[in-house]
Amino acid sequence: MKKVFAWILALTMLLTLAACGGNSGGSDSQDPPPQTGGESDSGSDAGGDSSNDSGLSGPVNLTLLSQGAGTDDYITLASEGKVLQENLPAGSTVTQETISSGCSSVGYLIEAGMGDFGTGQNAMSGTVGMEGKDPYSKVSALMATVKYAFVAELATKSFVDKTGCSTIAEVIEKQIPCRFVAEPVGSSDYVSFVYLLDIHGVTVEDIESWGGSVTFTDGSACCDMLQDGQADMMVGHTVSTSSSLTELCMSADIVVSGLTEEEITGMCERGYASAVIPAGSFGQTEEELPSACQASSKIVSSDMDEELAYAMTKILVENVETLSEDVAGYRDITYADMVDFNAMVVPMHPGAVRYFQDIGVLDGSGVYTGK
Repeated sequence: MKKVFAWILALTMLLTLAACGGNSGGSDSQDPPPQTGGESDSGSDAGGDSSNDSGLSGPVNLTLLSQGAGTDDYITLASEGKVLQENLPAGSTVTQETISSGCSSVGYLIEAGMGDFGTGQNAMSGTVGMEGKDPYSKVSALMATVKYAFVAELATKSFVDKTGCSTIAEVIEKQIPCRFVAEPVGSSDYVSFVYLLDIHGVTVEDIESWGGSVTFTDGSACCDMLQDGQADMMVGHTVSTSSSLTELCMSADIVVSGLTEEEITGMCERGYASAVIPAGSFGQTEEELPSACQASSKIVSSDMDEELAYAMTKILVENVETLSEDVAGYRDITYADMVDFNAMVVPMHPGAVRYFQDIGVLDGSGVYTGK
């Protein structure tokens, strides 16, 4: 009787679980991707404007690709996802997947069909390729965002006093032995350093032939080497509030320099955009300095439906004020920033072009009107 009772009890529990739907998401050890809008985990009724001001005829499903929780990229995509969810037709779902290794690689994931939308830094991936991959060819931009990153050259004061050189251009011109440090292959620091050398027509081997050296290592090690006198100069693609560079400038005598006009032109020819190093960067600079950056843009598949691309662009542009509360790239953004084709690198999606034409920012030929 005990065995029969136990069997009946087990069967009852099994039927109860089945009636409740069970666990359709697999193992409990894996958290589901965060839903960026509404309270419903399924997203079927989460958010969504019932008035459907997006212009779409029915609900859509979007997957946003970002880096892991806590990163700037994650916060950016979460904010954008919330705005999209709230303004897409009722019943739409917007899901954020944290499978991107960085903004230079997310376009490859979109091209492979693993997601619909992300933040792309296309200077390398859209022109020469990344880590042995060909440049992506089926990625388009909805809009560019404010260029708040920049390339900075940092040299120790002792090296500047000894050689009279505070920039790569001066070191190359005088062929001064200099111990350079930069982050490893695949990083924006690495690309920036290599591009600067290429603009001046020199290689790492040339630097070594003058008695200099180049060490590729992680960012914290670069700062440690400068601070400890094991390196003379560093190239960084960074932001003005970088904690590691601010700490470096506080603990050591460092000279921060921007780029020459020739270097900025060369970087823009290689997919960068013009930028500035703001006064007060790293608690060090006293005035604004000219520079360049790998700008960011909002990217989608070139195969995305034109009406959906139009609607997404419209939603993002018309909610800039809301997005700027959490995302630096939307603060003080102008129409000129949004349609900066040099910053995008990849082509603008036809749906986005049509939206900016409808509001008078681009003319019939797709040229910025100055609005």
